[in-house]
Order: sequence, then structure tokens, then C-alpha cells
Amino acid sequence: MINKIIQLDNQLEQYIYLHRFHGADMFLSWCTTHATIISFSLLLLLSLWYFSKKQQIYIYTALNAAILTGLTALASNAVKYSVERLRPYEVNELIQTPLIYSGGYSFPSGHTTEVFTIFFTVAYLLKNKWLKGIFLFWALLIAYTRMAFGVHYPLDIAGGIVLSYVIVKLWLKYQPLKKWFPNLTNG
Repeated sequence: MINKIIQLDNQLEQYIYLHRFHGADMFLSWCTTHATIISFSLLLLLSLWYFSKKQQIYIYTALNAAILTGLTALASNAVKYSVERLRPYEVNELIQTPLIYSGGYSFPSGHTTEVFTIFFTVAYLLKNKWLKGIFLFWALLIAYTRMAFGVHYPLDIAGGIVLSYVIVKLWLKYQPLKKWFPNLTNG
């Protein structure tokens, strides 16, 4: 059963890689290469939004997302070095040298874990559908690029999403930072 799942995962990754829109390679490779700086820039903008809205929830959300991104990065790396799954371009001869560099192991996708951690935090804490939509679009775009460029399998992406969801849910269940934000209102 496991071999069937891995075989399907390999086939799906190969299909995504071979059928990506090559005309967008430069833009998508720029996005995925700069995913962390863009993600944290979005969080900085979210923090600055506080000054226009005068609601602590924006700073609170950005701070939680930043802390959770660090926690999920640690968890993601611990899983990577436990599982030790090679990247698609290392085992599939149809995937040529990738347009982007990714070192280490494949499962789970660290980039996907990062962007979905931020999305789940924003989705859980804010009511603003527009902001949720921006962060969801960004998370889906980065997850797609990781497969399209042959550095992650679909199961790596799913693993990153599940890992980020579980950690965000557990952290926000207790909201340990809430005591420092007495005037929280929903944004």
C-alpha cells in the first residue's frame, strides 16, 4: 500500500513538473526563491495596518505568525531529518536541474509549512476576508511552485500543510500571547 502511494506521488509530481506553464518560470522562481522575505514583508504590512485601523489584533496576528513560523520550521526540519526523503530531482531523471536550489531532504516542504503557518494564523485570528484571501493565494502559489520546479512531491506539500495546521491550532488554542494584548478586537 505504501509503495502504491509513493508511486502515485512520484507520478503526480512528474506530471505537475512536466505540465507547468513554462512562460511563468522566471516569475514563479522569483516568488518561491523570495518566499520568506515576501511572507515576512506581508506580516510587517499587517503590523503596520494597526496604525490605520487602531486594532491590536493586527500586531497580535503578525507576532503570533512570526513565532509560529519559527516553531513550525523547527518541527519541519526535525521531521525532514527523521524521514530523509530525497527530492524529486535527485531520483527522477525526467526532472532536469531545477530552476531553484533546495538542499536537504524533501518531506515535509519547509516553504509550504511556512506560508501555510502564516495563512492559518491569519485565517484563525482575523475576520477580514480580503486579507485571508491574499494569504491563501500566496500559500497556494508557493506550494505549487515547489512541485512545479521539481523540489517537492505532493505528499511533501500535504505534510507541510498538515504540520502547520496542527501546530497553529495547538498554539492558538491557548493563545499564550493574549495577556499582553488587553484591547484585542477582531479585524
